[in-house]
Parts: sequence; structure tokens; C-alpha cells
Amino acid sequence: MDITIRPPVFVTLLVCLVLLPVIGEGLGAKKEKIKVACIGDSITYGARLEDREKDSYPAQLQLLLGDNYEVANFGVGSCTLIRKGRPTVWNQLAKIRAANPDVVIISLGTNDTCGMGTCGDRKCWEYKDEYAGDYRDLIDTLKTLPSKPQISICAPSPMVLETPGLSPERIEGLTVRKPRLQELISTIKKVAKEKNVGFIDLNTPLKHKPELFTEKDGVHPNKDGYRAIARLVYDKIKD
Repeated sequence: MDITIRPPVFVTLLVCLVLLPVIGEGLGAKKEKIKVACIGDSITYGARLEDREKDSYPAQLQLLLGDNYEVANFGVGSCTLIRKGRPTVWNQLAKIRAANPDVVIISLGTNDTCGMGTCGDRKCWEYKDEYAGDYRDLIDTLKTLPSKPQISICAPSPMVLETPGLSPERIEGLTVRKPRLQELISTIKKVAKEKNVGFIDLNTPLKHKPELFTEKDGVHPNKDGYRAIARLVYDKIKD
């Protein structure tokens, strides 16, 4: 004999009516994308590329991360970290605040090696003692964003004197600036530890690899070099 107790039909209908909006909301809701802000100079911007919208490191990072992420390129040619540089990252803060990113990647320092006779009349190295303090202030400023972003700062990619086609003048300038960059990288590592933010080494993995850099340039990567940078940043984000 079947003694199974079945709920009245109206109870079943009532339960369905209660649950239907919840189920529908779950099915229709769009997952918020994780916003990534790539902050930097022309190397972040994607200089020397035929198609920077496709091949810059932030663009290639977007492909690696997939549809759950939204990568924004805040790279500006000649940009410095030092406040007294022209142009400087400090002029980009309004745009970065408006983006309210969840993840921030900063790679700055290459242009801060200019000065004292290199890069024309640009003056940055004259203020090198302000680099660490300005970096700390930048990190503190970004930490106040409503999104409370995860921040990583990078050792900038290297200056590769083995790159084919470099002029004697270019070699002379980079020979002066290269040890300056290494000095700044030491500072970046200390600031990362002090401010408890991530550190990404874009320098060591690309050293002495002229095949990853634009000929006659030696500073800006080529498409393969930008891809290598994107992979290093991707590995940090997904770590």
C-alpha cells in the first residue's frame, strides 16, 4: 500500500513562486569583471609596435587572463615616477581613480634614469633621491581607492646593448643609464617589501635577449618581448 505523503498542490506552487525570482536572478546575473590597471611609460603603452592595440603587453595580458578580467592600459610615453619629471604618472591619477581597479601593476623607472646629459635636456636623475619617497606616496595614494586594489610594482625591463643596429650615440647613452636603472631596481625591491606590495621582475628574465627587443632601439621590446612581459605579469596575478 502506497502511504507516501504528498504536499498539497498549492504548497508546491507557492514554493515555486518563491524560488523562481531567486533562480532567475542567479541565471541572469552577470559576474563583475576583475579590473586590472597597467600603469607605466611607453613600454606599457606599447611603443614601436605596428599594432599596439593588439600586441602591447596589456593587450596580450587581456588575452591571457580571459573574459573575467578587464585590462586597462594607462601607459604614457616618456612617463616618470618622480613627481618633477615631465610627463609624470602623477598627472594620470584622476583617470586611474575613475577606473577604480581591483589590480594595479606599476612599471616605472626607465625614464627616471634620464638626466645629467642623457636624453637631451630632460632632468630626472638630478632628483633620484626623491624616487623612493615618491613611489611610497604613489602606493599609499592607490591604497585609498574604494576598490582596495592588489598592487604589484615591477623592476622595469632591461636596456639591452646587444640589440642589433644600435648607433654609437644610443650605446653611449644606454651605457650611462643602465647602471642607473639597476640602482632604481634595488630601490623598487626595498619599497615593495616596506609597503607590503607585490614585486614582479621584468628585468632579469629579459636580460641579454636582443631577440626580444626592437632593433636600433634596445629599450622597447618587440612583439615577442611584450608577450614575455605579459606572461610574467599574468603569472603574478594568477599566483
